[in-house]
Amino acid sequence: MRPFIVATAALLALSILYPPTVPASEEQPAQQEKNGGDTERKASEIGRKIDELDAKMKQATEETKAAFAREMADLRKQQDALREKMEEMKGASGKAWKEMKAGTEKALHELQKSYDRARERFRE
Repeated sequence: MRPFIVATAALLALSILYPPTVPASEEQPAQQEKNGGDTERKASEIGRKIDELDAKMKQATEETKAAFAREMADLRKQQDALREKMEEMKGASGKAWKEMKAGTEKALHELQKSYDRARERFRE
């Protein structure tokens, strides 16, 4: 009986000293939700800004509208691609989620840069 008690005590001590950990390749679901929410919030904000820019363009002269029609179409295409990436990311987990998150953040960054360029050109 004594060896059993010693072994149990040793296992208990080891579990306290070295608690089980989640592999680094797996993101916790709460962290995934937080990061996904941040991305969605940022994408929503850029979308709102694109809508505002589009509304301003509708009030512009025909010449200005024609010059920016292609640029707005490109912005909308990038926005749609970002939405698709965000939807795919929601269903992923672990390492795949991290890879998709990186791609989604890159797409979000590119959309922001494209919006900034369009906004600056529209001001000219």
